[in-house]
Amino acid sequence: MEEREWPLLHAEDAAELRRHFPALVARTRDSLYATLVRIVRNESDAEDLLQDSYLRALERIGSYRGEGEPEAWLRRIAVRLALNHLRARKLRRWLPLGPKSDDGEPELEAADVSRPGPDRNAATAQRRRRLESLLLGFPAKAQAAFALRQLEDRPYDEIAALLGCSEATARSLVSRTSSRLEREILQRGWQDDPET
Repeated sequence: MEEREWPLLHAEDAAELRRHFPALVARTRDSLYATLVRIVRNESDAEDLLQDSYLRALERIGSYRGEGEPEAWLRRIAVRLALNHLRARKLRRWLPLGPKSDDGEPELEAADVSRPGPDRNAATAQRRRRLESLLLGFPAKAQAAFALRQLEDRPYDEIAALLGCSEATARSLVSRTSSRLEREILQRGWQDDPET
């Protein structure tokens, strides 16, 4: 079996998945790590969660039902572990937002190459601290939905599968989180701050 071509495995094929688990690890290591860093915003925690994800998958390999690709099954395990981590540790950190996209959701601010240097870095750090303080009150699931959509540009159906909710709920979580952030920023007058 080639690294990039997974057959659709069925529940009775858990042994087949176990046999090819090293290839699954090799295939998913970088992308899964990136996903975890974006959710927990800490490289060390993401490394630990990545290892925990693989261990949990091995422990529960018999529960794989073959209803999708093994990579998606593994990603669900990792995202759920990250959500539990956020709940336990209250890690609520996300990147600053920029202007709204065509669908009305805030987008990440692109790097401003015309203003590099310490002033820009300080302004970005201040904006990040402000947004982090706002996000402290958000539920972990809302933060994860927001990060998966805004930071990783994942489709809503995938977000729903990763979080174990309906697509409508995933859309609602992203929308409510974005709207609440926008309201809070406007109320504080931060949008008029030339340094942010």
